[in-house]
Amino acid sequence: MKREDVSKIIPGITQEQLDSIMNLHGADITAKANEITTLKAEKTTLTEQLNTANGKLEGYDPEWKAKAEQAKTDAASQVTALEKGYALERKAAGLKFSSESARKAFLAEAKAQNFAMKDGEILGFDDYVKTFKDADPSAILPDGGMVQFSASATGAPGQPANAHEAANAAFRAAFGQKG
Repeated sequence: MKREDVSKIIPGITQEQLDSIMNLHGADITAKANEITTLKAEKTTLTEQLNTANGKLEGYDPEWKAKAEQAKTDAASQVTALEKGYALERKAAGLKFSSESARKAFLAEAKAQNFAMKDGEILGFDDYVKTFKDADPSAILPDGGMVQFSASATGAPGQPANAHEAANAAFRAAFGQKG
């Protein structure tokens, strides 16, 4: 994340606010980098232990190599599934959902689609979003934010006293609630 990017997203941000955001982001990046370094060290240690154990297994289990290869294949599949899940969550983060339940349903269905991945990108994601929007138009909000209601309420129109009351009346009418 660059300062210029944040300034474009939040016009008029003060230098103090920008510094705070960048400091928080930097702390997050440092924490993740430390976690990655730790995990790499653990992986190296575990790989060495595995190689030692495999050497000892050679005399005990004639099928150990096949079992080890299967375990390696299974682990690679799990890593691929995790990467795909994270990529889907990142892509879905750019969408505005009407509720947390809608977001969870979208992600669950998207993960079940078994999308192909290329260079960290999900192939066919945009087409899936369009299909999902067609199937459930109220789940993903338009870029402007709230869902636009087009149906009018029945009954005699009243004259609200102010804009707040007008908005409340519109919501009551749209959701079938009485005033």
